[in-house]
Amino acid sequence: LGLFSATISREVMDIAWVYQRDAEEVTVQEDEQNKPDIKQFRMDVAQNEKADVIARILEETGFDRCMAFCNTKGSTERICKFLQMRGIDAECIHGDIPQRRREQVMNLFREGKLRVFVSTDVAARGIDVDDVDIVFNCDVPDENQDYVHRIGRTGRAKRQGVAVSLIADYPSKMRIDDIAQKTRNEIVSVRFGENGTLETIE
Repeated sequence: LGLFSATISREVMDIAWVYQRDAEEVTVQEDEQNKPDIKQFRMDVAQNEKADVIARILEETGFDRCMAFCNTKGSTERICKFLQMRGIDAECIHGDIPQRRREQVMNLFREGKLRVFVSTDVAARGIDVDDVDIVFNCDVPDENQDYVHRIGRTGRAKRQGVAVSLIADYPSKMRIDDIAQKTRNEIVSVRFGENGTLETIE
């Protein structure tokens, strides 16, 4: 998309130079002040410990409104079930869940009656909530744009947001490294310290 946009921009400028007098090119710099304030973290975890890590972070932080994104329907179901088994109020939606049920879950989350909303990217479209405390990437998305869209659910209304990506294998590590580079985001490595609190890895 970026290459496509750049090509269009060049063609527009070429036309402008041909048909306009004293044409000037104006480059608008990205407004850093308007960028969402989102603290981004990455954490190495075992594949079967993702729900435990989410539960532990929620217990540590006390966050009340959370979104967890998965790449597949199966992963969405597993994460949701494991969170429920740990006593966390969680529900999930994906493409195989009937539309009526999806809307019910979405409304519960919008109304603040659901602590953790687990979803695939496609199913979560249309969810517009300003006060999401934290976003978990249970799976690292395949597209950089999906990552930006996911974490953009938090850090709205001039509040500081938090995003945590759970890294369970080498391909996921490569993907999160690429995302950090291409999106120019600082994604800080963290782990649980000896006292159980989160600490950065130097």
